[in-house]
Amino acid sequence: MNKKGISLMSMVIYVVLFFAFSAFAVGMSLNMNYKNISQKGKVWIHEQAQKLQYNLLNSAKDSTTIDHISGKIVFSNNDEYDYDEEKKVIYKNGGILVTDVEELKSIVIDNLTGVNPTFSTAIIDRNKDYSCLSVKFKKYGEEFSTQIFVTAGDVI
Repeated sequence: MNKKGISLMSMVIYVVLFFAFSAFAVGMSLNMNYKNISQKGKVWIHEQAQKLQYNLLNSAKDSTTIDHISGKIVFSNNDEYDYDEEKKVIYKNGGILVTDVEELKSIVIDNLTGVNPTFSTAIIDRNKDYSCLSVKFKKYGEEFSTQIFVTAGDVI
């Protein structure tokens, strides 16, 4: 039997192979997209942490005092930082500074962890205004925790 054209069996094989390769391509694409989102989350939270640290350091450098007043961090140069737990945002002078903040708490200098051995808390002037903060960021399932230590003025 010599038939010309596409048989029913070859069409079925073609359709099955097409869907198998399509499912494989979609699966690979979703996996790669998941990894890209994870990387994007890491970049985002590290950028937010650096932005917060940069602004706190600049505020501290231009100030002579740092006060913690009713949950706000107030510098003598009139910079004011406020954390909104519901929105997970830190405001600077009323405007949004950083987002995706899971936790912000003020800690004492003795509770700093992961400190370089050359940094001694004994040499810090306890009478000088300083602020120690523990901050935790979270985005796309990625988390990053850091501690920020700033002193008022340009001395330390």
